[in-house]
Amino acid sequence: MTQSKIVILEADQHRRDYIRSIVSGRGYVPYIFEKETICLDNLLPLDPDLVISGPLSNDRVFRFVNTVKMINGSLPILIISGDREVRESAVSNGFGDVKVIKVNFEPFEINGAINNLLKDRIGGAGNGDSAPPLIIGNCPEISKIKKLIFDLKDSPEPVLVQGEPGTGKELVARALHYHSGQPDRSFVKVNLAELNSSMLDEMFFDKLPGSYANPELNNQSTLSAEACGGCGTLFLDEIDALPALHQSRLLNIFEDGYFQQKKPGPFETNRVEGRMVVSSNNLLEQRVQQGEFRQDLFYRLNVIAIVIPPLRERVGDIPMLTDFFADKFCMELGVSHIEVSKRVKDIFCSYHWPGNVRELQNMTRRAILHGEKDSLMLNLSRQWIENKNLRNPYKDVETLAGISNLGKKLNNLDNLSLKRVCGDFLARTEKKIIRKALDHTNWNRKNAAGLLDISYKSLLNKIKKYKLAR
Repeated sequence: MTQSKIVILEADQHRRDYIRSIVSGRGYVPYIFEKETICLDNLLPLDPDLVISGPLSNDRVFRFVNTVKMINGSLPILIISGDREVRESAVSNGFGDVKVIKVNFEPFEINGAINNLLKDRIGGAGNGDSAPPLIIGNCPEISKIKKLIFDLKDSPEPVLVQGEPGTGKELVARALHYHSGQPDRSFVKVNLAELNSSMLDEMFFDKLPGSYANPELNNQSTLSAEACGGCGTLFLDEIDALPALHQSRLLNIFEDGYFQQKKPGPFETNRVEGRMVVSSNNLLEQRVQQGEFRQDLFYRLNVIAIVIPPLRERVGDIPMLTDFFADKFCMELGVSHIEVSKRVKDIFCSYHWPGNVRELQNMTRRAILHGEKDSLMLNLSRQWIENKNLRNPYKDVETLAGISNLGKKLNNLDNLSLKRVCGDFLARTEKKIIRKALDHTNWNRKNAAGLLDISYKSLLNKIKKYKLAR
């Protein structure tokens, strides 16, 4: 019988030797690494059965787990950590084969975890060699979306996914498909914006082709077999581009119960077993108000809705996304994994990313491809600053601080106390920034302090000073 291979990532020599003795004592073959990038470089050639990670900072452990899962989705991971956020992240990402044990673990705890993870792997638990689509990020909005995807796994209702271009609507649709319980069935994507009228006519039948024993079925709208026959999930992308005539036909399809998740009855030959997910680059409610989308169809689609925030509203996820894309393209291009500098990540966090996650992905790929990591990203920041300088330089400051006509006031200091203006400005600005950080982290004070780059105690003092309340 082949001995199981276990990779151990641990910088602390005492803990590393202790874990190695446990692994070797069980008859497994240990491979030891002290640095994440070197460990990641060796995962593919080693092809281990389990990875054990010693204590890392949260950002590093998130990066490590995400990249391991990208390299091999079925590879189980045992994480040593005492942080609740790490445990919650493993659950919210759908990693059933990622276990977390406390730092001061007992021998029976690590032995039990290793045994269970290896047993589940050998037994083929989960979805075989496939892995759930990786939705990277831990901001409150993204965490809620991940949880909702799990909650919807057995729902027969269509799901409406909305968000700006590049935010990851198809990724969410694929995650819904994966967790639907039938990931082995096909995921069919139809971009409605790319179909002309005749193509849409072929896709949306007014009547079912052929004859059926039940004549009532001949008057129902349906979808072509080529579009959804045998699929597990039908993803209608850019539903907001659907013309009025075909909006009506799609509504009839829902009302007739043509597309449903449960299996059809013996006389329901026009039913399709599966799930439908639709997406929109624009908020459909606004299109309804503008008279460009049917209100009744919107109500039918809006039963379960997911709105993905733009990247500029989830700044805290940018470092994690940058690491993930850097690891992804290093692997694809066959180069060693790199550490993206904090300076580069700070630049990325300052940029407004009009192309959202897709733009960040493309920028990171170009940097890895050309081997110009820092210089290329610095050029990006300079371009952004130049674009901002074309606008009113006082506009953002005035909006943030709540001080009107700041430019005029700065040009007329004779009748104004500069000290008072500066004090008032700083107090208002600081209060608004702290409020925004707290709202962004759903009032998780620890995360807000990290986002603001101040100590937890300083944040509590400022909350008290400005009398901030949820």
